[in-house]
Amino acid sequence: MDLQWSPKRSDHLVIWSQDITLYQIEECGGDEALRQGSIRLSDTKAAAYLAKITDFPYSKVVEIYPGDVEGLIACGLVNGKIALTSFLNPANNKEIAPKHPRQVLSVQWNKLQPNLLAAGFEKARSDHAVAVWDVTTIGSKQQPNGSSNANPMEDVHPLVELGINETASSLSWVLPKSILIGMNGKHIKLFDLRDSQPKLGNTTSTKAVNGISVDTLCHNRVVSYAENQAFVWDMRNFEKPFVVLNHSKPISKVAWCPTRSGLLACLEKDSTFLTLHDVHHAALSEEGDPAVLERRLYPAYSEDVCNPNCASPPLCSFAWHCSDENLITTCTPKGVLWNSVVFERMTLNWSSTSKFGWSNGKKTILYIDNTDKLYTFLDDISVKMRQRAIDGYGLKTTLRENGMVVQDSETTRNIWLWLDYCKALTEKEKYLVPSVGTLKYPGVRVVLRIDSAVGAPAGSLKSEVVNNTSFDLHNNKTYRRSYRSEERSFIQQLCGWNQGVLQDLQGSPTRRAAIALFHLKMRQAIKILNESNHSIVAMAIAGFNDDESSLWRELAQSNCNQLDDPYIRAIFAFLTESDSNYETILKEKEISLADRMGFACSFLPDGKLISFVNELTHDLIKTGNLPEEILDAVLLTGMTTQAIPLLQKYVDYTADIQTVALLVVRTMALEISNSSLLKLWTERYRELLDSWKLWEQRAEFDIVKNTNNPALVPQPEVSVSCNFCGKSISSTGMTNLARSAQLFNRFSASNAKLKLSCCPSCRKPLPRCSICLMHMGTILGTSKELQPLLPSSMTSSEAVACWYTWCQSCRHGGHTLHLQHWFETQAECPVSGCTCKCITLDRVVDFSSGGS
Repeated sequence: MDLQWSPKRSDHLVIWSQDITLYQIEECGGDEALRQGSIRLSDTKAAAYLAKITDFPYSKVVEIYPGDVEGLIACGLVNGKIALTSFLNPANNKEIAPKHPRQVLSVQWNKLQPNLLAAGFEKARSDHAVAVWDVTTIGSKQQPNGSSNANPMEDVHPLVELGINETASSLSWVLPKSILIGMNGKHIKLFDLRDSQPKLGNTTSTKAVNGISVDTLCHNRVVSYAENQAFVWDMRNFEKPFVVLNHSKPISKVAWCPTRSGLLACLEKDSTFLTLHDVHHAALSEEGDPAVLERRLYPAYSEDVCNPNCASPPLCSFAWHCSDENLITTCTPKGVLWNSVVFERMTLNWSSTSKFGWSNGKKTILYIDNTDKLYTFLDDISVKMRQRAIDGYGLKTTLRENGMVVQDSETTRNIWLWLDYCKALTEKEKYLVPSVGTLKYPGVRVVLRIDSAVGAPAGSLKSEVVNNTSFDLHNNKTYRRSYRSEERSFIQQLCGWNQGVLQDLQGSPTRRAAIALFHLKMRQAIKILNESNHSIVAMAIAGFNDDESSLWRELAQSNCNQLDDPYIRAIFAFLTESDSNYETILKEKEISLADRMGFACSFLPDGKLISFVNELTHDLIKTGNLPEEILDAVLLTGMTTQAIPLLQKYVDYTADIQTVALLVVRTMALEISNSSLLKLWTERYRELLDSWKLWEQRAEFDIVKNTNNPALVPQPEVSVSCNFCGKSISSTGMTNLARSAQLFNRFSASNAKLKLSCCPSCRKPLPRCSICLMHMGTILGTSKELQPLLPSSMTSSEAVACWYTWCQSCRHGGHTLHLQHWFETQAECPVSGCTCKCITLDRVVDFSSGGS
C-alpha cells in the first residue's frame, strides 16, 4: 500500500494497493461516527471516499498529474505499460507500451513542465532504461470532457530515451530540462535534456541508487538510499555524499518535506516510526564529520483506530502534505492512516537591534522590540547604548558635552565632567607639578609618583607640616597637624577641593558641614547644620570639648556608630579622633572617594598617604563591585594604562563597552596600539555600531580615534598601478616629483593642488578618458564650466564628477561625469571597436538622485 497527496488539491489524497482510490479530506469530531468508506486521519480530520479506479490492479507506481487537469494520474504497471487515466472518467484510459515488456520501476511528472512524463524500467536487451514522453502528443484521449478518438494502445515514440541495456532503479527531475537517474545499482547520472541529443552532465559511483529525490526547496540537495544507509548529495560536488545517515534496518522510502528546507523523512522496513533528519542544520563537528539533528516520529493513534494496550502496527509508507506545513500521513499494511504534525523546535531570536521573538517554523509566536514595556523593566544596556550612539554620545567636541548626553546615568555623566575638568586643570597647573609631565588626564598615583609612569622615582613626595589652631575657636589651645605641597594641592583640586570650595559648597547639608569642619571651620559647619534640619547635631557639635577625658568626648565616641548619616559619623569621628590615623573616616565607604582622598591629602603624612592610596587602589580593583566605585577609582589612576583593570571591571559589571571604548579613544588613543585590551574594546564597539547599521557613527568614531592617534590610520588596501611599470600611482608614490611640483607652483598663477597626469615612477602617461581623451589626473574644467553640465541636485558632487572610473570588464574608463552623460543614451563602451555592455554590468552613479 502506498499514498500520495495531490499537488493541486490540498484536500485530495490518493491511496493505491489492489485498487487506486481517491479520498477527500473533511472535518469530523472526535466522537462523531464516520460515513461508510471514510477513514479517520486524526481527531479532527477524516478521508471521505470519492472515486476508485479498478482497471489497473496492483500498480507498481502511481504519480498524480501536477498540471491543471484535475484527477489525471499516471500508473506504472508490472508489464511495463504506462497508463494515463482519470478519476473523472476511469473507463477512458490511455496506455503507453514499451518495445519490450518489463517492470516499471519509477514514474515522475515534471512539475515545472507538466506535459513531460519520465519512466524508468528494468533492463532489457536493445532497449532503453528511461523514456520521456510529451503527453500532449498522445492523442486526445485525456481531454477533461472525456471524449476520445484514438486507439487506447497507441505506440507513441518517446521524446528522449536514455541508458540502453541498463536498469533505472529510480529517477527524479532536477530542473525543467535535467533529470537524475540511478542506474545499474552502480551510478547516479545527471542528464541535460535541453538539446536534441541528451548530454551526460555529471555522474558519481555509488550503490545508493534507490529512491532518488530532489529537495524542491534546494535543487542542489539530493537523497538516495541503499540497504540501511541514506546518502545526501550536493550536486555541486558530486564526488561523494556530504552526509551519510545510518539506520538499524533496511530503508524502504525516503522523502523531503516540501514546506521545510532540509527536513528528510526515512522509513525503515517493518518499523513503527519515521526517522526525521534535519540536514539543513548540518555542521562540522570537532572530528570533521557532519552532524545532523535526528528525531523519531511515532504516530499518535486514537483509541478507536488503534488499541493503546497493543503494540503499534508497523508502517508501510508515508507522504508529506504538499502545502500544510510539516504535515505527514502514514499508513500501515492493513490500511490504517494517520496524520502527524512534525513540530518545529521553538527558536529564540534576538537581534542586535533588540528585536526579540519566538518562532515555530514559519509562524511567529511572539515579537517585541525595544518600544515594549518589557525593555523598560529590563533596563537593557544595549538599548541605551544604541540610543546614545544615535544621539552622538562620545563624539561631541568637548568632553562636557558628552556628559550632557547621558543625563540618565549620574555615574557616567560625572566621569565625563571630571575628565573635562581634569584636562582644564592640568593645562593650567602642569608647570607647578612636574610629575604630571605631558599627561592630560593624570590621577593621584601619577601626581604622587607612586608608579614610575612618568619616569620619576617612587616615594619622592616631600610635604610641609602645618600646625593649625583647632577649629577656629579662641579658647582652644590645641593644634591639628596638616600637610601641604603642590602635589597635595593639585590632588585636592582634582577631588573638587579647590581654593574656593568653602565659598561654593555642594551636596547635602551634612556633606557641606563635614567639608567645612575638615577645613577647621567649625563655626561655618555649625551654621550650615543649624540652617537645615540638623539643628540637634549642630547643638551637639557646639558643645565640643578637646579635653580627652571630657564627658562630651566619651558620649560622642560611644554613640557615633549609631548615627545613620556617614558624614555626621565622620564629623564626630574627626572631633573625637585620639590619633592621627583617621582610619574611621578613611574607611567610611559611604563617603565619596573624592572626599576621602581630599581629607587624606590634608591630614596624612607622606608615607601614610602613599600607603592609603595603594591600599585603596588595590581594594577597588579586587573588590569594587558598583559602577560608581569603579569609575570613581579613575581619580586614583587617571586615564592612563593603570586604569585598564578598572575599565575592564566596569565592562564586566555593566556590559557598557560603549562608554569604555569612547573614553579610550578620547583620552588614551596613543596607548591603543600597545594594549590588546584597548584594541579589543574599540574593535568590539566598531562591530557593534556596524551591527546596528549606524555607519555614520562608526565612521565618526574612526575619525576621532585616528585624529587622536595618527599611527592608527589604516594603510590603503587598494591602489591603482601603472600599465607600464606596474608601480602605484597613488599620492604616496609621488614623493619623487614633489620638488618639481613645488617649482612649477612657484611660477603658476594658481595655488590649486597640482594633479599629475603621468606615472611618478616611469613618467609614462596615465590612461586617457574615453570621451574627452584627456589623461587621468587632468583637471576637468573649473566650477563655472562644470555648472551648466551638472543637474541642480549635483552641485555638491563636483569632486565625484571629476573622479576617474573604469569598467571592471573591458578596463576602459574616463571621468565619471563624461561617462554618466554617455550612458544616458548609449549601452556599449565608448571606445571604438569595444562591444562591452558596461552599463549593464554595474550600476552607474545616479547624479540626478543626489550622487549617492
